[in-house]
Amino acid sequence: MSWRIVSASACSSALLAAGCGGGTERLPVLTALRLQRLADAHECRALIRGAVEAVNRHDIPAALQERLLTETNRCRLPSEFRP
Repeated sequence: MSWRIVSASACSSALLAAGCGGGTERLPVLTALRLQRLADAHECRALIRGAVEAVNRHDIPAALQERLLTETNRCRLPSEFRP
């Protein structure tokens, strides 16, 4: 099994858990779903562009912006950002 498939599966599970609650700061559900779909499809350019657009629209809480952009530049969306 390739590392990308394993990474995508792990990230998908993590995003699902993170978006459902836990911390006080989280992404809006529709934004998280859109980014999750792009990450799962390995559409890196679209994922990065979507994350930047979400930050510019002020959809992403300030406390999460840096980490989200760092992770999307690595073409992944960790679980804490998933719905």
